[in-house]
Amino acid sequence: MSDDIRRNDDPENDDWEGERDDSGEVPASVTFMEMMRHAAARREARSKPAPERIERVVPETAPEDFSPTLHKPAVRRVRRRPKRAVVAVNLIGGLVRTFIIVLVAAGLMATIFTWWTPNEFMSDSARQSLSIAVATDAVTRVPTALPTPNWAQRIGIVSGHRGNDSGAVCHDGLTEASINLAVAEQVVQNLRGSGYTVDLLDEFDPRLTNYQAAALVSIHSNTCQDFGEPVSGYIIAASAGRISSRNDDERLVECIAGTYSEETQLDRRMETTVDMTDYHTFREIHPLTPAAIIELGFMLGDREMLTDHQDVLAKGISDGVLCYFASADSLRDLS
Repeated sequence: MSDDIRRNDDPENDDWEGERDDSGEVPASVTFMEMMRHAAARREARSKPAPERIERVVPETAPEDFSPTLHKPAVRRVRRRPKRAVVAVNLIGGLVRTFIIVLVAAGLMATIFTWWTPNEFMSDSARQSLSIAVATDAVTRVPTALPTPNWAQRIGIVSGHRGNDSGAVCHDGLTEASINLAVAEQVVQNLRGSGYTVDLLDEFDPRLTNYQAAALVSIHSNTCQDFGEPVSGYIIAASAGRISSRNDDERLVECIAGTYSEETQLDRRMETTVDMTDYHTFREIHPLTPAAIIELGFMLGDREMLTDHQDVLAKGISDGVLCYFASADSLRDLS
């Protein structure tokens, strides 16, 4: 419209161009309206402040008198508490809680299973097998003993009638005591050669009282009486009245009988006498000492063997004692 009033681009310029009268002056009404509009605009500007604008100017090159410490912002350092200990405590607590939960759950499940399981759930054979297993575990296990070294095992060899009398006597003066001693000395020598501790004992040796040893053998010879026919063979026996060591006595007797028969080729005679089964030495020694008595042979019928092959007789006895020790070790290993 031709009579519009246009504002210059410069807000500070208060010059307005518009319709002028013939004399070239702006009418008073127009001036008044413009003043009112300016006043309204200033009130609106004061009631609504413009936001502050912060501009950061970074110079391309620092001035010569620039000091970084003056422009460096102050930083407050906060010392933080280490979290490692807290994490470790939380982890341990979690493990403990988990363990307790699992333990309680297992106890509840076992209780429920026990209450609600009928007796017919397991067969009789299965229950019997479990009972045997429980009883086996309840037995106190005894550690296997180490084998006793030979030098720690004592053996007693009694030379029959030695230190007391001559025993049986033949018509030419051959005495039982002399045969017994000769064989006994060789038995002692053989067993000592194997590393054992061996005692050579008399018939009524005072050491026999409560004598403790791994084995004891009393050596005798049978009569020199003439029965009208040749009588040969050996006799071996154990005590008939001892109960505590009966099994050991019998094993010792059987071991000696086997090796003696093999070495001497003499027959074993089974007719034992009371003088053998109730031999006084059996009553004197310790109840747990295994013992046996042997009659080497008949002094008349087996004279040649008893006088000329005494080393064979001694080997048969000493090998029998070693056989007994070997069987004892086998039984110990099985137990």
